[in-house]
Amino acid sequence: MELNLSHICSAMHTHRELKESGMSNNLISAKHRRGELIRLTRGVYLKGDIARHCTASDRAKAVTVALQKTRPTAVVSHQSAALLWGAPLMALPPKVHLSLLGINKSGHPQAILHSHKVKECSLATDLGGVKVTNPLTTVIDCGKTMPLQESLAITDFFLKHGNLELNTAREELEHCAGRGSQKLRVVAALMSPLSESPLESFARLRLYQGGIEQPIQQFEITTPSGRLYRADFAWPHLKLLLEVDGLHKYYGSYRATDEQLRNDALRQRELELAGWTVIRATWGDLAQRPELLISRLRHFGVRATGQ
Repeated sequence: MELNLSHICSAMHTHRELKESGMSNNLISAKHRRGELIRLTRGVYLKGDIARHCTASDRAKAVTVALQKTRPTAVVSHQSAALLWGAPLMALPPKVHLSLLGINKSGHPQAILHSHKVKECSLATDLGGVKVTNPLTTVIDCGKTMPLQESLAITDFFLKHGNLELNTAREELEHCAGRGSQKLRVVAALMSPLSESPLESFARLRLYQGGIEQPIQQFEITTPSGRLYRADFAWPHLKLLLEVDGLHKYYGSYRATDEQLRNDALRQRELELAGWTVIRATWGDLAQRPELLISRLRHFGVRATGQ
């Protein structure tokens, strides 16, 4: 089970804080050798008992917080901010992204430093005691620098959890300029608070790239047995459904269980008995064979955009 951010922060101390609590340099060094303190970066330690229970994601969060502690005026940004907010990521950031008010005068082997981010820093949010870019800034930074698939999933996450207002965010993204702004306009067109997983965000992107009419999300259907089902995507005029299935690769996302797979099979039988055609797509279908999925949907009557 992952630790929450406040738990990680409370177990972290700088060398100066340890000294002020009464520890000598020799005692700090001895605790480090014994594993009672784990060094995350120069001058910042995490309690050993907490460190030993950290997941990979917890460890990445801890290093992120530690790096921010070494530069108190810096703000955690980009995919590092997304990590601290709990947004889904395909992979943990290999380095910590920090935005600075001024110019980067000295680099850091564990960090990527972004200079002259005055506006972004001024709008920062305190998240569990850590200065982090606000959700909109995080979405813009990630949208400009990350693949569309990942930045759309992050944006949908913030919308779903109420951290962004759809119309306001869309207007902001549509008016962004500079490098990566074209990708942000695609995110603005596709983002949705109805996406319940990164896989659904990916599926919507593939349908858009395939040039076919967009479906209705989370479409509710009552079957003859009286059960109510909610389909991922539906074209009601065709009685056609698209369901997307994990397992998928995002950190912080649930994986399908055997029980879930059995429930999916029952659900499909009921929907088919009610007259619906159900097409299923996996992560592999979306990542490696999207053209086959688009072809199947076209076969069942889904029109090209503009038809």
